[in-house]
Amino acid sequence: MTATCMESNIGSIKTEEVVFIRKRIESSGGYDVFSLQEFVEDGRRPFALTRAQVADVAPDVLKGLLVEQIPEYLRGGPSRKVHVLVSTGAGTGRALAFYEAALQPLLDTLGFASSEGGHGPSAQAESDNRGNRYDLVITKDAQSIGQFAQDLNEGGPEQEAIEMDHTVILLSGDGGIVELLNGKARTDSGSRTQIRTPLVAVLPLGTGNALFNSLHKPVKPVGGPTAPSGLVQGLRTLLTGAAAPLPSFEVAFSRGSRLITYTSADGEEADKVKQRADAVSHLRGAIVASYGFHSQVVWESDTPAYRAHGAKRFGMVAQELLRESHAYSAEVEITRPGEERKRVERDGHAYVLATLVSNLEETFTISPASRPLDGRLRLVHFGDVGGERTMDIMMRAYDGGRHVDMRWAGEGGGGPEERVGYDEIAEVRLTTLERDPRWRKVCVDGTIVEIPQGGSMTVTVEEEAHLRILVDRLIVS
Repeated sequence: MTATCMESNIGSIKTEEVVFIRKRIESSGGYDVFSLQEFVEDGRRPFALTRAQVADVAPDVLKGLLVEQIPEYLRGGPSRKVHVLVSTGAGTGRALAFYEAALQPLLDTLGFASSEGGHGPSAQAESDNRGNRYDLVITKDAQSIGQFAQDLNEGGPEQEAIEMDHTVILLSGDGGIVELLNGKARTDSGSRTQIRTPLVAVLPLGTGNALFNSLHKPVKPVGGPTAPSGLVQGLRTLLTGAAAPLPSFEVAFSRGSRLITYTSADGEEADKVKQRADAVSHLRGAIVASYGFHSQVVWESDTPAYRAHGAKRFGMVAQELLRESHAYSAEVEITRPGEERKRVERDGHAYVLATLVSNLEETFTISPASRPLDGRLRLVHFGDVGGERTMDIMMRAYDGGRHVDMRWAGEGGGGPEERVGYDEIAEVRLTTLERDPRWRKVCVDGTIVEIPQGGSMTVTVEEEAHLRILVDRLIVS
């Protein structure tokens, strides 16, 4: 950690970079101000946690950033375990660098030591929080997070009668959430140890970070010189947040559906990575289930070669798909709350997306009516409108979600009025009629499933929460 000299006040420090502030206990008094610096790739490490000593801090700044004690959910003990889960494959692979340069020094300062050692707590933190420890888990492959989630339910003999809490600090993107969700849900029954619903604190290191951006949308200004980055906001929530149940949905697939993943040996070239298909009947999600343009972009951009381009990979693939402008042959049936199932009267589809969140990216508002944790499933859908109009609809989503108000004249200007469909639903069932397997891919929170011709996926909101999520206190107040 980089330490700076004593300042008279916080005025010379960028408030948007401040993670937290702590009173000094030494005779000199004043405050320690901890900030996160993030660097563009210029040969330096991408992150640095810095500490500045200041004599005074404005009351309005202290109100939101002063940390006087470790929150209860981060205090390890006989009935609570704290885990740091680093997803090395998330986004563009920055999670481990963030842990080493920012999170580990921060936890050391607060008096934590990892199961693998660490640098040891600082003198001040040691006096406040003796014995705080966390288990460090660094993923090795695509199965690591799911296996971790299952292991949470496997307590030793001495734990059988203990009600165990788990706090998971997750350095990942949306994929890490869905892997935790599905791994945990598979073992919710029949466990030897009675475990409370795990609490997850997300530090957004994925590509789109849809869940994080949606949960923090009401409290995090977008853009501008004073907006904190997602990682600064994530660290603030880690230290001052509140727990809430994470809404989720279940997706049921017809027989013959296959989970599509990519596997490779260590060091193998990206173009030699092999596709793997495994049978799947159910998945759980907390963000999105889609078919058509969205799922196609996610699937075709998910090869390791494309993932190296980060968020740019989606645009690269999208341009190719817009040129093709495929009309997806499928039947879509929706059930609105309190109503019977009805078929969407449309021959060809371009976009069918069910979501529990407002944003798929920080500035891409797919569901403007969605609010954090409201648990309401909404469907965005439109037909075969061609590449140009599809692009126009997507750009309106970047303009605060204005796509949901779009209407236009039907084919040739004389047909029935068409629009972007936007409905609150209890369930949606999609049956694909495509012959070519390329056009039979659906997406559940970034996970790709291929459905057989005539097969279906059915998306339903769940009543039981399998995870809790850490959010800004203003969200649950």
